[in-house]
Amino acid sequence: MFLTRILSKQVLRRFFQPDYVVIPRHEGHFVDPEDVTKRIVNIIRAHDRIKDPKIVTEDRPLKEMGLDDLDTAEIFLEVEKDFFMEFSDEQVESFKTIKDAVNVVSHHRFADTY
Repeated sequence: MFLTRILSKQVLRRFFQPDYVVIPRHEGHFVDPEDVTKRIVNIIRAHDRIKDPKIVTEDRPLKEMGLDDLDTAEIFLEVEKDFFMEFSDEQVESFKTIKDAVNVVSHHRFADTY
């Protein structure tokens, strides 16, 4: 009887608790913003339209880097693949700088950090 009671509590506890608990790690961010910035900058530097990789900085607008809307969509498709997450069309259109994208990715609960 006692063993049955213990086992049933463990089964119920396991059934009703999630397999993982995701909590913010860095001042409300789920992913370290510096790591996200490095990864996004590397993705943008690898794009065909970027002739000089030195122009890719966190604060520079994407338009000033020579990227049009189609290039921006291509880049953020790669970012989605890299972080295993999805952006809405409105989010992609709202990204004016790399810092905007870093803010969204680092606050995303399930962004992959591998």
